[in-house]
Amino acid sequence: MKQRTLALLAVLALALALLAGCGAQQADPPAPAPAQEETDPPAGDPGPRPAEPAPAQPPAQNDEAPDGGAAPAAGEEVPPEEPAPEPPEPPEDVQAPPVEPDPAPEPAPEPEPEGESVMAGDTYTIAVTLEGGSGRASVESPAKLRYSETGVCWATIVWSSPNFDYMKVDGQRYDPINTEGNSTFEIPVSAFDTPLEVIADTVAMSEPHEVAYTLTFVYASMEDA
Repeated sequence: MKQRTLALLAVLALALALLAGCGAQQADPPAPAPAQEETDPPAGDPGPRPAEPAPAQPPAQNDEAPDGGAAPAAGEEVPPEEPAPEPPEPPEDVQAPPVEPDPAPEPAPEPEPEGESVMAGDTYTIAVTLEGGSGRASVESPAKLRYSETGVCWATIVWSSPNFDYMKVDGQRYDPINTEGNSTFEIPVSAFDTPLEVIADTVAMSEPHEVAYTLTFVYASMEDA
């Protein structure tokens, strides 16, 4: 009986020991490991960082603007392009200005001797030169000059031949004023110091023939007759 009691006590003590051990384990569970706090890495040692996603890349663009300037930044408003200037129009064909003919010389003033006024019937002498024809004919110089009542200046032309039967001045025909000797005509003078075109008809050839001449009256040679 005593042995049985001891055996029971031993079993009871073992059971209490087992219960005490289980209770201690349930009462004090192991503490979890403390979470590691993120601390700034020491200066000079950035340490590895998690890779960040790369930003979306815009479409590739030319680094330069079309006009050679810098390309606009992303998001910047691009001003509208100015239209290219129009090319200058080609100059029109430059034409040389037309050459204007030399103005006709003004007729020399009618002779007015110094200290006297020209009156109808006044007469003068004036040097005259003849050009044209064959060069064989000539006229007397100086020639006589007179003014009519209408203010027309008339010159007396004496040829070196009796074979001229009429003269033309400005299309007007003038007949000889003599019947004997060398052919003599009285014709109007419209200007001095200017060659005046006249026509003289000669009968010295086999048939009458008109010949063109020029008469020039020298104003500086004019003197009272």
